[in-house]
Amino acid sequence: MRRLVATGRSDVGKVRHGNEDALLLRDSVYAVADGMGGHLAGEVASATALEPIEELDGRIFQDNAAAVTALRSAVVAANERVSQLARDNPNYRGMGTTLTAALVEGRRLHVAHVGDSRAYLLRDGHFSQLTDDHTLVQHLVDEGQITREEAARHPQRSVVTRAIGVSEDVDVDSMSLELQPGDQLLLCSDGLTGVVEDEAIARTLMEVEDPDQAVGDLIDLANEAGGPDNITVLLLRYEDPDAEQASGHRTISISSRVDSGSGDWAGEMGRYASLHKGGPLVDHQGDDRRSVGAILGKATAIVLALAVFAGVVLGGSQFLLSRSFFVGLDGDQVVIFEGINRELGPFELYRVTERSEVTIDEVQLWYRPQLESGFPAADLGDARNLVRNIPLREIEEEPDPDTEDDDTQDEDTDEDPDA
Repeated sequence: MRRLVATGRSDVGKVRHGNEDALLLRDSVYAVADGMGGHLAGEVASATALEPIEELDGRIFQDNAAAVTALRSAVVAANERVSQLARDNPNYRGMGTTLTAALVEGRRLHVAHVGDSRAYLLRDGHFSQLTDDHTLVQHLVDEGQITREEAARHPQRSVVTRAIGVSEDVDVDSMSLELQPGDQLLLCSDGLTGVVEDEAIARTLMEVEDPDQAVGDLIDLANEAGGPDNITVLLLRYEDPDAEQASGHRTISISSRVDSGSGDWAGEMGRYASLHKGGPLVDHQGDDRRSVGAILGKATAIVLALAVFAGVVLGGSQFLLSRSFFVGLDGDQVVIFEGINRELGPFELYRVTERSEVTIDEVQLWYRPQLESGFPAADLGDARNLVRNIPLREIEEEPDPDTEDDDTQDEDTDEDPDA
């Protein structure tokens, strides 16, 4: 009898003091969220985003279209709850979260996705990234402006262009597929994928039979690579005890969205599923499925590019580069900027989010060039620490001219008039 085995863990990593990731593991719904924001705000955002997804657990749907629509609606509801919290509480301003969620009904799997947490499918030795990374770097790769190798080292590789809670509206990607015996679905935050190569992830899933151990081994790999971020791993295995297990098969092929410009990703996805970018469920058979996947892939690539450009350029105070901060100058004043320190044509991809009382004249000379060029920060809290620790000049007290005159006059008075 076929069964779905699910397991997952979240780990703080080696650098962070708190865990802003959140994990949902229920009977029929599963999700990973990676929060962002100021003190505790990221934790609030990720936990809040999982609530509408959890409400779907155990529900029965009339058909596939109803199921995927319900999952997409839950993601939209998550966005509404997080953004409302941010509006109501000043301490949560600017918070947000990624969200990658899965709903299973029988053999049918539905996935909804916003941000850069990922979903992968391992099937018959082929390891495929199912989700798009909604990041600035992925957009640059898709546009051919940087290579995959450059993307892996890019200083803005964690800057998301779409997230839950940072705007009143959100675009949700979704897809559906039929599970097959031996399938493994991996949901994970970028604390894993940012430091562990896809091939190492796939190899672990193939070689480790115990699901709990596989999850633990993946977290260990991320921590061994430095553990710079929180690490969350959720693994689903669709098992058929009666099916023959190809335990000797160790050949792995990789399909990664980061190099999508060099391959027919839409056609590759047609082997597994129907891909959706805001539209209704589409499910065809045979060649129709592949052709529809290709058309959707090309169309959605254009939509994604336009959405990224519009979100970055026209979003104003709601623009989605809320994971990046730097300290710099606005005129003579030291300020904290939200966004990335670059321009897109005539448009600036940053804005002032906080102002300090420090002016450039108060800063030591050797430190001024760093402020003029912009000093990057890991998050808003890090930016505030940078401002507090700016080396200031010691201002020497200048003598009071009136006092100086009095002293001179006293010296003249003390002189002997007969001298």
